[in-house]
Amino acid sequence: MEDLNQKGEKIVSSDTLQKKIAEFRTGLVKREEINYDTTIASQLYDWIIRPFAEDIKPEKVKTLVFIQDGFLRSVPMAALYDSKLNKYLVETYAVATTPSLRLTTPKLRDRSTQKALILDLTKEATIDGKTFEQLFAVPDEVSAVESIFPNHTPLIDDNFIPEIFQDKLDKTTYPIVHIASHAQFGIIPEDTFIVTGKNQKLTISQLENSLRNLNSKSDSVKLLTLTACETAVGDDRATLGLAGVALQVGVKSAIASLWSVTDQSTSELVKTFYTNYRNTGMSIAEALQTAQIRMIHANKLPLSEGVNIMYNHPVYWAPMVAIGNWV
Repeated sequence: MEDLNQKGEKIVSSDTLQKKIAEFRTGLVKREEINYDTTIASQLYDWIIRPFAEDIKPEKVKTLVFIQDGFLRSVPMAALYDSKLNKYLVETYAVATTPSLRLTTPKLRDRSTQKALILDLTKEATIDGKTFEQLFAVPDEVSAVESIFPNHTPLIDDNFIPEIFQDKLDKTTYPIVHIASHAQFGIIPEDTFIVTGKNQKLTISQLENSLRNLNSKSDSVKLLTLTACETAVGDDRATLGLAGVALQVGVKSAIASLWSVTDQSTSELVKTFYTNYRNTGMSIAEALQTAQIRMIHANKLPLSEGVNIMYNHPVYWAPMVAIGNWV
């Protein structure tokens, strides 16, 4: 006999939920079907979201913030699917995640004069004998970010090395730090890093030390965007990987990826996100939501917008998550 809650709904065991989430994530990452099968996404929606539907009506609630730990850490909540409305969760609510509400103080910010530090790697690189391929879409991404934030400092390819990164942070306040590169995760800190220029690496320890030095409110990074591979995936040392370390040492908000995605689709999403964030006064969560919805409806957009219609598949837009202060 199955367990039921007070509303007569089935109670799902932790083991069952964990197995279904693993199946959900695997189905997304492998992208086995061109037309995405929402069956598992719908089941998870019914288990995780629907029991609270009466308390989170969209007329009153605009943003859902999740505190995810353990196996829930890898769930792209935005991709849960409401089979009754035929919509992904992100089409109804802006979605964000945070390691702890204690780390988050929602506060509106003046973005009119924000300065950006843009760090990007476009060339092929070799680190510890492993080759990381060239990122062909990054130059277009850099160009877009530079145009959105005219007050910027670019560190591209050979100029993007740990020493120069540290020097720039020491000398100038950058509310926006944008990093586009590959990332690798290993068992020890030295094997967890962002690939930089000159075949060097910015380890998780170096990133932590660089950001920790910004110990005053005026010098803190307001938004760190990591368009590298799997930058939100964590281990026992940091709940949310590189993004988690950044939040722990004072960064207010982060945009990061739950799994490896193509640089072309990421570039498209990031450009729309920044445009919304910079020009319309949206919250971080709402700016990301709007960018993701645009990709969901890629097959309905005019050809002049140049968005690949395949990007409506959640493998392309779901991994990008807003972490920390969602405002």
